[in-house]
Amino acid sequence: MSKISNAFKNKKAFIGFLTAGDPYADKTVEFILDMEKAGADLIEIGIPFSDPTAEGPVIQAANIRALNAGMTTEGVFEIVRKVRQHTQIPLVFLTYLNPVYKYGYEKFFNKCNELGVDGIIIPDLPFEEKDEISDIARLNNVDVISLISPTSENRIQMIAKQASGFIYVVSSMGGEASLTMTSNIS
Repeated sequence: MSKISNAFKNKKAFIGFLTAGDPYADKTVEFILDMEKAGADLIEIGIPFSDPTAEGPVIQAANIRALNAGMTTEGVFEIVRKVRQHTQIPLVFLTYLNPVYKYGYEKFFNKCNELGVDGIIIPDLPFEEKDEISDIARLNNVDVISLISPTSENRIQMIAKQASGFIYVVSSMGGEASLTMTSNIS
């Protein structure tokens, strides 16, 4: 059973979220460990990006603060390395395709596997184009988390059938509110 599946063993999971590097790296490590102590089952770590179009104003501001503080993708991996010294809680990245592409798909997912990152959510990766990364991610034990949004109407069944980890259901546009769920995905 994967760590993500284990997080949903009671059919629901509390997922904490934070943007890596906001306000700075050591606080991010501390906050992740505090979320686990407070009962989080899984932690979603935002990799800061300069144009987080799927996010609302709060997360956009956190991205800008983290980037201004010097956070990089490599810095996020260092945060995960430090977190993994203390816990094996499931970790999922939230990022955009450009940082993964720029880092290099194979290099990025190899690093995820090495450090124990369990999944990735990429809001700007259309479902029909997920094959661009899904094989590399799968080979590195990283679930590509599918999104279903209010505009997914005719594609919901197809997305759900091919989902891994869990399904991220966007309940409103603009990152203001979302709901995460599973349906016994293996």
